[in-house]
Amino acid sequence: MNENKLVGAWSLFSSVQSRNGIASKTFGDPPSGQIQYTNDGRMSAFLMDPCWKKEGVNASKQADLFFSYAGQWEVKGDEIHHFVEFCSAPSKIGTTFVRSIRFINENELELSTAPETSPSGNVYETKLIWKRFS
Repeated sequence: MNENKLVGAWSLFSSVQSRNGIASKTFGDPPSGQIQYTNDGRMSAFLMDPCWKKEGVNASKQADLFFSYAGQWEVKGDEIHHFVEFCSAPSKIGTTFVRSIRFINENELELSTAPETSPSGNVYETKLIWKRFS
């Protein structure tokens, strides 16, 4: 894959999480967010439900409404690896987020997670559609 196709800023268009095969929209309808990839291998992502700003002082207790992280990125085959250095969820710092990459067209990008099983046995998958800022 040509990594240069990723470089730039992308706006979150769709955010869907599936739990045991049942899909639900996350981060609002429509969602709000931005992901950026730089030529020198840096990235940052911000995902926010538009209603998050209305939470005021209680916003920090609404982690499902806002999530951000940043670090380095690398493409490996049809996957992108985000090496998390900064994150709104401290437990994710130092981890790697692996996403499958699929270009829908020149200006639309799909990033999706592989199925993950929680300790309770639930299977989660997330699919994010991003549109390039013009």
